[in-house]
Amino acid sequence: MLAACTGSGPGGGPSLTVDKDAGGKPDPGGPPDAAAELPMPVDIPSDPGVEPPDVPGTEADGVVEPPDEGPPDIEEPDVDAGAPDPGPPPDPGSEPDVYVPPVDCSAIPAGPFVMTKLNGMVASEDIAFDRNGHAVGANDKAIFKNSYAGKPQVFVPDMKFRAGMRYLPNGHLIVCDNVKGQLVRVDENGVKYPLMTGLSYPNGITVDMKGWIYFSEHDANVVWRVHPFTGDATVMTKQITSPNGLTFSPDYKTLYIDGFNGNPKIYAMSVSPDGIPGKLVVLTELSTGWHDGMGVDACGNIYVADYNETRIYRISPDGKKKEMIIDGSSYPNAYLPNMDWGSGIGGWDPLALYIPDGWQKGIFEVKIGVPAKPRPYP
Repeated sequence: MLAACTGSGPGGGPSLTVDKDAGGKPDPGGPPDAAAELPMPVDIPSDPGVEPPDVPGTEADGVVEPPDEGPPDIEEPDVDAGAPDPGPPPDPGSEPDVYVPPVDCSAIPAGPFVMTKLNGMVASEDIAFDRNGHAVGANDKAIFKNSYAGKPQVFVPDMKFRAGMRYLPNGHLIVCDNVKGQLVRVDENGVKYPLMTGLSYPNGITVDMKGWIYFSEHDANVVWRVHPFTGDATVMTKQITSPNGLTFSPDYKTLYIDGFNGNPKIYAMSVSPDGIPGKLVVLTELSTGWHDGMGVDACGNIYVADYNETRIYRISPDGKKKEMIIDGSSYPNAYLPNMDWGSGIGGWDPLALYIPDGWQKGIFEVKIGVPAKPRPYP
Protein backbone atom coordinates (compact mmCIF):
# COMPACT_ATOMS: atom_id res chain seq x y z
CA MET A 1 0.00 0.00 0.00
CA LEU A 2 1.40 3.41 -0.88
CA ALA A 3 2.06 5.83 1.94
CA ALA A 4 -0.07 8.92 2.30
CA CYS A 5 1.41 12.06 0.83
CA THR A 6 0.48 15.70 0.70
CA GLY A 7 1.34 18.68 -1.43
CA SER A 8 0.01 20.71 -4.25
CA GLY A 9 0.14 20.22 -7.99
CA PRO A 10 2.10 23.16 -9.48
CA GLY A 11 -0.41 25.40 -11.14
CA GLY A 12 -3.13 22.86 -10.48
CA GLY A 13 -4.33 23.66 -6.97
CA PRO A 14 -4.05 21.52 -3.86
CA SER A 15 -3.67 17.78 -4.16
CA LEU A 16 -6.01 15.56 -2.14
CA THR A 17 -4.40 14.25 1.05
CA VAL A 18 -5.06 10.60 1.80
CA ASP A 19 -4.30 9.17 5.22
CA LYS A 20 -4.12 5.44 4.68
CA ASP A 21 -3.63 4.84 8.41
CA ALA A 22 -6.89 6.56 9.29
CA GLY A 23 -9.01 3.72 7.98
CA GLY A 24 -9.26 4.54 4.29
CA LYS A 25 -9.73 7.45 1.91
CA PRO A 26 -12.00 10.31 3.04
CA ASP A 27 -15.15 11.02 1.07
CA PRO A 28 -15.05 14.75 0.14
CA GLY A 29 -18.72 15.10 -0.65
CA GLY A 30 -19.81 11.72 -2.04
CA PRO A 31 -22.92 9.84 -1.01
CA PRO A 32 -22.88 7.22 1.76
CA ASP A 33 -22.67 3.59 0.81
CA ALA A 34 -25.97 2.20 -0.46
CA ALA A 35 -24.92 -1.43 -0.20
CA ALA A 36 -22.16 -3.62 1.09
CA GLU A 37 -19.16 -4.28 -1.11
CA LEU A 38 -19.25 -7.37 -3.25
CA PRO A 39 -17.03 -10.21 -1.98
CA MET A 40 -13.82 -10.96 -3.78
CA PRO A 41 -13.73 -14.38 -5.49
CA VAL A 42 -11.09 -16.93 -4.67
CA ASP A 43 -9.69 -17.80 -8.08
CA ILE A 44 -7.82 -14.84 -9.53
CA PRO A 45 -5.99 -15.03 -12.86
CA SER A 46 -2.59 -13.57 -13.51
CA ASP A 47 -2.15 -9.90 -12.60
CA PRO A 48 -2.33 -7.89 -15.86
CA GLY A 49 0.32 -5.57 -14.44
CA VAL A 50 2.91 -8.41 -14.55
CA GLU A 51 4.18 -9.18 -17.99
CA PRO A 52 4.29 -12.89 -18.93
CA PRO A 53 7.27 -14.49 -20.61
CA ASP A 54 7.73 -14.08 -24.33
CA VAL A 55 5.94 -16.51 -26.61
CA PRO A 56 7.21 -17.20 -30.13
CA GLY A 57 4.98 -15.35 -32.62
CA THR A 58 2.92 -17.14 -35.24
CA GLU A 59 0.19 -15.97 -37.59
CA ALA A 60 -3.25 -16.22 -35.96
CA ASP A 61 -6.77 -16.40 -37.35
CA GLY A 62 -8.42 -13.00 -37.59
CA VAL A 63 -5.12 -11.10 -37.22
CA VAL A 64 -3.19 -9.40 -40.01
CA GLU A 65 0.46 -9.00 -39.07
CA PRO A 66 2.74 -6.28 -40.55
CA PRO A 67 6.19 -7.17 -41.82
CA ASP A 68 8.79 -7.33 -39.04
CA GLU A 69 10.85 -4.15 -39.37
CA GLY A 70 12.42 -4.33 -35.92
CA PRO A 71 11.94 -1.89 -33.05
CA PRO A 72 10.86 1.67 -33.89
CA ASP A 73 13.44 4.40 -34.28
CA ILE A 74 12.53 6.64 -31.36
CA GLU A 75 13.10 10.39 -31.59
CA GLU A 76 13.58 12.22 -28.28
CA PRO A 77 11.72 15.52 -27.87
CA ASP A 78 13.03 18.75 -26.42
CA VAL A 79 11.06 18.86 -23.15
CA ASP A 80 11.70 21.55 -20.56
CA ALA A 81 10.61 19.75 -17.42
CA GLY A 82 10.85 22.98 -15.44
CA ALA A 83 8.50 25.02 -17.61
CA PRO A 84 5.86 26.91 -15.60
CA ASP A 85 2.22 25.92 -15.81
CA PRO A 86 0.53 28.42 -18.15
CA GLY A 87 -2.55 28.22 -15.94
CA PRO A 88 -5.91 26.60 -16.51
CA PRO A 89 -8.32 27.58 -19.25
CA PRO A 90 -11.86 28.48 -18.16
CA ASP A 91 -13.29 26.17 -15.51
CA PRO A 92 -15.26 23.14 -16.69
CA GLY A 93 -18.75 24.16 -17.63
CA SER A 94 -18.86 24.71 -21.39
CA GLU A 95 -19.15 21.82 -23.82
CA PRO A 96 -17.18 21.82 -27.09
CA ASP A 97 -18.88 21.41 -30.46
CA VAL A 98 -18.16 17.85 -31.57
CA TYR A 99 -18.66 16.29 -35.00
CA VAL A 100 -19.85 12.68 -35.08
CA PRO A 101 -19.89 10.90 -38.46
CA PRO A 102 -23.41 9.89 -39.54
CA VAL A 103 -24.38 6.29 -38.81
CA ASP A 104 -27.44 4.12 -39.35
CA CYS A 105 -27.79 2.47 -35.94
CA SER A 106 -30.23 -0.09 -37.33
CA ALA A 107 -27.62 -1.45 -39.72
CA ILE A 108 -24.22 -1.36 -38.03
CA PRO A 109 -21.85 -4.13 -39.16
CA ALA A 110 -21.87 -7.36 -37.18
CA GLY A 111 -18.67 -8.91 -35.85
CA PRO A 112 -16.36 -10.57 -35.38
CA PHE A 113 -13.92 -8.17 -37.00
CA VAL A 114 -10.33 -8.62 -38.19
CA MET A 115 -7.49 -7.25 -36.06
CA THR A 116 -4.68 -5.61 -38.05
CA LYS A 117 -1.37 -5.03 -36.24
CA LEU A 118 0.06 -1.61 -37.12
CA ASN A 119 3.79 -1.41 -37.64
CA GLY A 120 6.15 0.41 -35.30
CA MET A 121 3.56 1.72 -32.80
CA VAL A 122 3.98 2.04 -29.03
CA ALA A 123 1.14 1.39 -26.54
CA SER A 124 0.57 -0.94 -23.61
CA GLU A 125 -2.48 -0.40 -21.37
CA ASP A 126 -4.44 2.40 -23.04
CA ILE A 127 -4.59 4.76 -26.03
CA ALA A 128 -5.65 8.41 -26.18
CA PHE A 129 -5.89 10.64 -29.26
CA ASP A 130 -4.69 14.24 -29.27
CA ARG A 131 -5.89 17.05 -31.56
CA ASN A 132 -2.67 17.00 -33.60
CA GLY A 133 -3.14 13.60 -35.21
CA HIS A 134 -1.33 11.37 -32.71
CA ALA A 135 -2.30 8.21 -30.89
CA VAL A 136 -0.71 8.55 -27.47
CA GLY A 137 0.46 5.38 -25.74
CA ALA A 138 3.12 4.15 -23.33
CA ASN A 139 5.59 1.29 -23.02
CA ASP A 140 5.65 1.15 -19.18
CA LYS A 141 8.69 3.48 -19.21
CA ALA A 142 7.59 6.63 -21.05
CA ILE A 143 4.64 8.12 -22.96
CA PHE A 144 4.88 8.31 -26.75
CA LYS A 145 3.10 10.10 -29.59
CA ASN A 146 2.42 7.75 -32.51
CA SER A 147 1.83 9.09 -36.03
CA TYR A 148 -0.23 6.85 -38.30
CA ALA A 149 2.55 6.95 -40.89
CA GLY A 150 5.74 7.85 -39.08
CA LYS A 151 8.02 7.18 -36.15
CA PRO A 152 6.83 7.37 -32.53
CA GLN A 153 8.27 10.22 -30.49
CA VAL A 154 8.79 10.40 -26.74
CA PHE A 155 6.25 12.79 -25.23
CA VAL A 156 6.80 12.28 -21.47
CA PRO A 157 10.10 10.56 -20.63
CA ASP A 158 10.70 8.55 -17.48
CA MET A 159 7.06 7.86 -16.60
CA LYS A 160 6.74 4.26 -15.51
CA PHE A 161 3.08 3.26 -15.39
CA ARG A 162 0.48 1.08 -17.12
CA ALA A 163 -3.05 2.37 -16.65
CA GLY A 164 -5.65 4.70 -18.20
CA MET A 165 -5.20 7.94 -20.16
CA ARG A 166 -7.67 10.45 -21.64
CA TYR A 167 -7.48 13.99 -22.98
CA LEU A 168 -9.24 17.06 -21.62
CA PRO A 169 -11.02 19.49 -23.95
CA ASN A 170 -8.09 21.94 -23.61
CA GLY A 171 -5.53 19.43 -24.92
CA HIS A 172 -4.00 18.34 -21.61
CA LEU A 173 -3.60 14.61 -20.96
CA ILE A 174 -4.85 12.97 -17.75
CA VAL A 175 -2.92 9.89 -16.65
CA CYS A 176 -3.64 7.28 -13.98
CA ASP A 177 -0.12 6.65 -12.66
CA ASN A 178 -0.56 3.32 -10.93
CA VAL A 179 3.14 3.08 -10.00
CA LYS A 180 3.27 6.33 -7.99
CA GLY A 181 -0.39 6.18 -6.98
CA GLN A 182 -1.23 9.52 -8.56
CA LEU A 183 -3.72 11.14 -10.89
CA VAL A 184 -1.62 13.41 -13.10
CA ARG A 185 -2.37 16.17 -15.59
CA VAL A 186 0.20 16.53 -18.39
CA ASP A 187 0.27 19.75 -20.40
CA GLU A 188 1.03 19.97 -24.11
CA ASN A 189 4.76 20.38 -23.37
CA GLY A 190 4.87 17.10 -21.43
CA VAL A 191 5.11 18.76 -17.99
CA LYS A 192 3.36 16.82 -15.19
CA TYR A 193 1.08 18.26 -12.49
CA PRO A 194 -0.24 15.81 -9.84
CA LEU A 195 -3.94 16.25 -9.02
CA MET A 196 -4.37 13.46 -6.44
CA THR A 197 -1.75 11.44 -4.57
CA GLY A 198 -1.68 8.48 -2.20
CA LEU A 199 -3.99 6.42 -4.41
CA SER A 200 -4.23 2.62 -4.47
CA TYR A 201 -3.88 1.66 -8.15
CA PRO A 202 -5.68 4.39 -10.14
CA ASN A 203 -6.79 2.54 -13.26
CA GLY A 204 -9.65 3.23 -15.69
CA ILE A 205 -10.53 6.77 -16.72
CA THR A 206 -13.04 8.79 -18.72
CA VAL A 207 -13.74 12.52 -19.19
CA ASP A 208 -17.17 14.10 -19.60
CA MET A 209 -18.06 16.82 -22.10
CA LYS A 210 -17.37 19.57 -19.56
CA GLY A 211 -13.91 18.25 -18.75
CA TRP A 212 -14.59 16.56 -15.40
CA ILE A 213 -12.51 13.44 -14.77
CA TYR A 214 -13.98 10.13 -13.62
CA PHE A 215 -11.58 7.33 -12.67
CA SER A 216 -11.45 4.06 -10.78
CA GLU A 217 -9.20 3.52 -7.78
CA HIS A 218 -8.97 -0.22 -8.28
CA ASP A 219 -7.48 -1.43 -5.01
CA ALA A 220 -9.59 0.92 -2.83
CA ASN A 221 -12.91 -0.04 -4.51
CA VAL A 222 -13.71 3.61 -5.28
CA VAL A 223 -14.85 5.55 -8.35
CA TRP A 224 -14.02 9.27 -8.20
CA ARG A 225 -15.11 12.51 -9.93
CA VAL A 226 -12.29 15.07 -10.04
CA HIS A 227 -11.92 18.69 -11.14
CA PRO A 228 -9.10 18.73 -13.73
CA PHE A 229 -7.28 21.78 -12.30
CA THR A 230 -8.07 22.08 -8.59
CA GLY A 231 -8.04 18.36 -7.83
CA ASP A 232 -11.28 18.69 -5.84
CA ALA A 233 -12.71 15.17 -5.70
CA THR A 234 -16.03 13.49 -4.93
CA VAL A 235 -16.75 9.79 -4.42
CA MET A 236 -19.24 8.42 -6.95
CA THR A 237 -19.46 4.90 -5.53
CA LYS A 238 -17.72 2.45 -3.20
CA GLN A 239 -20.02 -0.45 -4.01
CA ILE A 240 -17.93 -2.23 -6.69
CA THR A 241 -15.04 -4.51 -5.82
CA SER A 242 -11.93 -3.67 -7.90
CA PRO A 243 -13.63 -1.21 -10.31
CA ASN A 244 -11.77 -1.04 -13.60
CA GLY A 245 -13.18 0.31 -16.88
CA LEU A 246 -15.70 3.14 -17.05
CA THR A 247 -17.36 5.14 -19.83
CA PHE A 248 -20.37 7.39 -20.44
CA SER A 249 -23.46 6.95 -22.59
CA PRO A 250 -23.70 9.26 -25.66
CA ASP A 251 -25.81 11.81 -23.72
CA TYR A 252 -23.43 11.67 -20.72
CA LYS A 253 -26.30 10.94 -18.36
CA THR A 254 -25.28 7.33 -17.56
CA LEU A 255 -21.90 6.12 -16.34
CA TYR A 256 -21.08 2.46 -17.05
CA ILE A 257 -18.58 0.68 -14.79
CA ASP A 258 -17.11 -2.81 -14.78
CA GLY A 259 -14.87 -4.67 -12.33
CA PHE A 260 -11.78 -6.85 -12.48
CA ASN A 261 -13.07 -9.24 -9.85
CA GLY A 262 -14.58 -12.39 -11.37
CA ASN A 263 -18.08 -10.96 -10.95
CA PRO A 264 -19.82 -10.83 -14.37
CA LYS A 265 -21.92 -7.75 -13.56
CA ILE A 266 -21.75 -4.62 -15.70
CA TYR A 267 -23.07 -1.61 -13.77
CA ALA A 268 -24.88 1.58 -14.77
CA MET A 269 -25.29 4.76 -12.74
CA SER A 270 -27.23 7.90 -13.60
CA VAL A 271 -25.22 11.12 -13.24
CA SER A 272 -26.83 14.56 -13.01
CA PRO A 273 -25.50 17.55 -15.03
CA ASP A 274 -23.78 18.66 -11.81
CA GLY A 275 -22.09 15.29 -11.35
CA ILE A 276 -24.35 13.99 -8.58
CA PRO A 277 -24.46 10.17 -8.67
CA GLY A 278 -27.75 8.32 -8.84
CA LYS A 279 -28.52 4.75 -7.95
CA LEU A 280 -26.03 2.09 -9.04
CA VAL A 281 -27.82 -0.74 -10.88
CA VAL A 282 -26.80 -3.90 -12.70
CA LEU A 283 -27.20 -3.45 -16.47
CA THR A 284 -26.27 -7.01 -17.44
CA GLU A 285 -23.82 -9.85 -16.82
CA LEU A 286 -21.00 -10.69 -19.21
CA SER A 287 -18.44 -13.48 -19.71
CA THR A 288 -15.86 -14.25 -17.02
CA GLY A 289 -16.09 -11.10 -14.92
CA TRP A 290 -12.41 -10.20 -15.35
CA HIS A 291 -13.41 -7.01 -17.16
CA ASP A 292 -11.00 -4.33 -18.31
CA GLY A 293 -11.41 -1.20 -20.48
CA MET A 294 -14.74 0.08 -21.83
CA GLY A 295 -16.11 2.31 -24.61
CA VAL A 296 -19.42 3.44 -26.09
CA ASP A 297 -20.27 4.05 -29.76
CA ALA A 298 -22.54 6.69 -31.32
CA CYS A 299 -25.50 4.29 -31.14
CA GLY A 300 -25.09 3.77 -27.39
CA ASN A 301 -23.66 0.24 -27.57
CA ILE A 302 -21.22 -0.57 -24.77
CA TYR A 303 -17.87 -2.24 -25.49
CA VAL A 304 -16.11 -4.28 -22.79
CA ALA A 305 -12.66 -5.88 -22.87
CA ASP A 306 -12.48 -9.25 -21.11
CA TYR A 307 -8.96 -9.89 -19.83
CA ASN A 308 -9.46 -13.57 -19.11
CA GLU A 309 -10.79 -14.35 -22.61
CA THR A 310 -8.69 -11.85 -24.62
CA ARG A 311 -11.88 -10.69 -26.32
CA ILE A 312 -13.98 -7.56 -26.69
CA TYR A 313 -17.77 -7.69 -26.43
CA ARG A 314 -20.48 -5.30 -27.64
CA ILE A 315 -23.60 -4.88 -25.50
CA SER A 316 -26.81 -3.17 -26.63
CA PRO A 317 -27.88 -0.06 -24.65
CA ASP A 318 -30.61 -2.03 -22.87
CA GLY A 319 -28.13 -4.76 -21.90
CA LYS A 320 -30.12 -7.52 -23.61
CA LYS A 321 -27.97 -8.24 -26.67
CA LYS A 322 -24.34 -9.28 -26.27
CA GLU A 323 -21.98 -10.05 -29.14
CA MET A 324 -18.31 -11.02 -29.18
CA ILE A 325 -16.87 -8.74 -31.87
CA ILE A 326 -13.07 -8.98 -31.44
CA ASP A 327 -11.23 -12.20 -30.61
CA GLY A 328 -7.55 -12.03 -29.76
CA SER A 329 -7.47 -15.40 -28.01
CA SER A 330 -5.69 -17.13 -30.89
CA TYR A 331 -3.06 -14.42 -31.18
CA PRO A 332 0.12 -15.49 -29.35
CA ASN A 333 0.83 -13.68 -26.10
CA ALA A 334 -2.00 -11.20 -26.69
CA TYR A 335 -3.54 -8.87 -24.13
CA LEU A 336 -6.34 -6.48 -25.18
CA PRO A 337 -6.73 -4.16 -22.17
CA ASN A 338 -8.56 -1.16 -23.58
CA MET A 339 -9.73 0.67 -26.70
CA ASP A 340 -10.53 4.03 -28.26
CA TRP A 341 -11.93 5.18 -31.58
CA GLY A 342 -9.74 6.94 -34.12
CA SER A 343 -9.80 10.72 -34.07
CA GLY A 344 -10.31 11.21 -37.81
CA ILE A 345 -7.10 13.30 -37.80
CA GLY A 346 -3.78 12.27 -39.31
CA GLY A 347 -5.03 9.01 -40.80
CA TRP A 348 -6.70 7.58 -37.66
CA ASP A 349 -10.03 6.13 -38.85
CA PRO A 350 -13.05 7.41 -36.84
CA LEU A 351 -14.91 4.20 -37.77
CA ALA A 352 -12.18 1.96 -36.29
CA LEU A 353 -11.24 0.85 -32.81
CA TYR A 354 -7.58 1.10 -31.82
CA ILE A 355 -6.53 -1.42 -29.18
CA PRO A 356 -3.23 -1.64 -27.29
CA ASP A 357 -1.28 -4.85 -27.67
CA GLY A 358 -0.65 -4.88 -23.94
CA TRP A 359 2.23 -7.32 -23.57
CA GLN A 360 4.02 -6.56 -26.83
CA LYS A 361 3.59 -2.75 -26.70
CA GLY A 362 1.88 -2.18 -30.05
CA ILE A 363 -1.46 -1.15 -31.53
CA PHE A 364 -4.17 -3.10 -33.34
CA GLU A 365 -6.56 -1.42 -35.77
CA VAL A 366 -10.06 -2.92 -36.03
CA LYS A 367 -12.46 -1.41 -38.57
CA ILE A 368 -15.94 -1.82 -37.08
CA GLY A 369 -17.88 0.65 -39.26
CA VAL A 370 -19.45 2.68 -36.45
CA PRO A 371 -18.08 5.87 -34.83
CA ALA A 372 -17.65 6.75 -31.18
CA LYS A 373 -20.12 8.74 -29.12
CA PRO A 374 -19.44 12.51 -28.95
CA ARG A 375 -16.16 13.11 -27.12
CA PRO A 376 -14.61 16.27 -25.65
CA TYR A 377 -11.34 15.49 -27.40
CA PRO A 378 -9.35 15.91 -29.50
